[in-house]
Amino acid sequence: MTTAHSYSPDELQLFKDIKNGKTFEADSADMPAFYRKHLLNLLWMQGDSEYSGALGYMPYIEKAPTLQEKVLVAQMVKDEMRHASVIYRLLEELGQNTAEHISKVDLGYKLEEDQINIGFKRLKDDYRVNIFYYDIKYWTDYILFNFLMDRAAGHQLQDTFNSSYIPWKKAIEGIYKEEVMHLAHGDKWVRILSKDPEQKKFLQERLNLWWPRVMNIFGSTQGASNDLYVNLGLKQRTNGEIRTVFVKEIEEMCAEAGLVLPVYKEEEQPKREPKNH
Repeated sequence: MTTAHSYSPDELQLFKDIKNGKTFEADSADMPAFYRKHLLNLLWMQGDSEYSGALGYMPYIEKAPTLQEKVLVAQMVKDEMRHASVIYRLLEELGQNTAEHISKVDLGYKLEEDQINIGFKRLKDDYRVNIFYYDIKYWTDYILFNFLMDRAAGHQLQDTFNSSYIPWKKAIEGIYKEEVMHLAHGDKWVRILSKDPEQKKFLQERLNLWWPRVMNIFGSTQGASNDLYVNLGLKQRTNGEIRTVFVKEIEEMCAEAGLVLPVYKEEEQPKREPKNH
């Protein structure tokens, strides 16, 4: 249990109860405000990320290189938007006004500058994981998004399979299966692109750009929220533990494709408390 933060006796008892199997439903009268605050933070982050991700994928329905690929991209856009609708429904069950939120924020906003790295910064008044602020400029970027980000998301979704919040646990199974299909698409195309010398060269250049952006989604391995979400039963592993599994898998697949992962140095993450809802 984390010692980086001083918790109240009630919060410590909550951690103990959850460890012993306590769970919550949307209408649980005994859901503590502390638990609700951090649950909402994770749900808003996922909902806005799924929605923004769908908008980022949409241009590649047209830009995909073949008719079959256009069909596959269209399916992925549909999947991501469905994921968003599922998570927003969970939020609505908790009393959140998702329609008003969507109408007020620009989840389609993307950075124009190609080579920029914003670290852990948030640029807009939404809750998306900040990798969704970057623009997918090339088909190669789209493939790397499948290969890297969808795989990272899949590992993180696995942690909700035993969530202490039952509605989220039930909702994730279908979402996870579709994310696995997306990353398989990325894996296939990384193999295709790496077989052509020119395309492989560009693939390596874009991998160098996207790798630190993807790694930043895990945040700081030293952040207090890592242990907190585990203690609340909303995650099973810390971000650092998930990241280790993810990196090992990517290293093996890049080695097979003859790609080199750039060295990633963890940046200092500014302290950021979850927003009140």
